[in-house]
Amino acid sequence: MKRLLCTLMVCALVAAVQAKKVKVTIDGTTSPSQTTLYLIINEDTAHAQLVPINDAHFSVNIKVDRDAFIRLHDSKRWPERGTFVLIPDSRHITVNWSKRTIQGSEQSQKLQAVCSEIKNSSPEGFHIDVFTDDPEAWRSAQAQGESIRQSMLEQQKDVFKQQILENKNNPLCAWIAFCYPQLMEGEIEAMLHHMKPKWLNHPILKNKQ
Repeated sequence: MKRLLCTLMVCALVAAVQAKKVKVTIDGTTSPSQTTLYLIINEDTAHAQLVPINDAHFSVNIKVDRDAFIRLHDSKRWPERGTFVLIPDSRHITVNWSKRTIQGSEQSQKLQAVCSEIKNSSPEGFHIDVFTDDPEAWRSAQAQGESIRQSMLEQQKDVFKQQILENKNNPLCAWIAFCYPQLMEGEIEAMLHHMKPKWLNHPILKNKQ
């Protein structure tokens, strides 16, 4: 009886794990000059899959965790923070490299839009040009530039905070936290400590630690 109970528990555990897996077909078009395409799951670049490209078209069938991040890129290196990072919320997802569009996946489209909004507000590389030798003008420009950069950072945090509040367990927040760890500081860090959303345990964040 105990052996039967143990077997049933193991079967239930296996079924629960398998239930989290989904099958998805990903296809689309690449740029005419592109010869390499990697499929990377949760930034596990060591196990990146090289996807065949035929006449600027590709198609691949995979089975992944329903909350996985699937990045399509011509390099294994650091992601382009949102371009063709897919969440498998449907059985068939199509991407168009030239138009930079995603079809068949509402969550992937949302992730792309949110990452684009955050990227457009990025203070990285922002500076104010000053064409003068006046030290006071330089100090004023530096202070103004720092104020603007801080405002841009706060704008990024506002976008992230909105996503957290809309659905605290939405896995797309894990990708934002992965790409923009600086947004996790301050108010958002305290908020997450109180809310304890499930996505804080996402493999992509654990792998980064």
